[in-house]
Amino acid sequence: MYTYISYGNKIQLYRLLNKKKDENNMDQIKEHFNKRSKKFDNEILKIFPKYNTMLTALINAIPNTKNNPKIIDLGCGTGNITLKILEKFPNAEITCLDLSEDMIQIAKEKLKKYPNITYITADFAEYLFNKKYDAIISSLALHHIVTSTQKQEMYNKIYEQLTYDGVFYNADIIKAPNNYNQALYKKVSKEEKDPNLSKEKLDEYEKNRTDNDHPETIFNHIKWLEKSGFKEIDVIWKYYDSAVYGGIKKE
Repeated sequence: MYTYISYGNKIQLYRLLNKKKDENNMDQIKEHFNKRSKKFDNEILKIFPKYNTMLTALINAIPNTKNNPKIIDLGCGTGNITLKILEKFPNAEITCLDLSEDMIQIAKEKLKKYPNITYITADFAEYLFNKKYDAIISSLALHHIVTSTQKQEMYNKIYEQLTYDGVFYNADIIKAPNNYNQALYKKVSKEEKDPNLSKEKLDEYEKNRTDNDHPETIFNHIKWLEKSGFKEIDVIWKYYDSAVYGGIKKE
């Protein structure tokens, strides 16, 4: 029996199917980071040797123009970035947002001596912001957003939540613009990992990247930022498949 589905119903069905797919993807990511939470700080430098250099570039990009800037860390993980922010801005009002309850708990313990932090457990793509920020930052998180359309929507959302002259900077993995460079990125990444990592651990890492990561080229990120309205867009730091980039919201 043939059932006719109108164009409007097809669009609605498509959106429902994609919403369910996105929810399943985020559930998978949440489970992954809950499992990794206690090992994250120990493993990240073995897997990502330039991690601290990248974070330093990210923090340096936040202008020192206010005594108590309002800052939100999207995908805060175990609180490493927030800790670095507080070293530069001890009076900052910081919001730590992460999908993983276990990551948030570790961040709370790490940052327990700082009273000026709000913790939120949520998916940043779905979270409804309730105030404006002087700086919005993220690290190794936004590449989990699946589609180009959703990435553009996230940049639109970030732009709307910034104060004028507020900044957004992201430290993340990126995709190369061609196959040769992509192979080069992968080669360098493999060579720089801790040589003591077991093959099992390396295979697990590669599988997680294949299953959960959706990086894009730096050129596409710049294009999306421009479309959202950002000005003075810059790539602060880049090393093969990693980059720190962002822009400013102007009146």
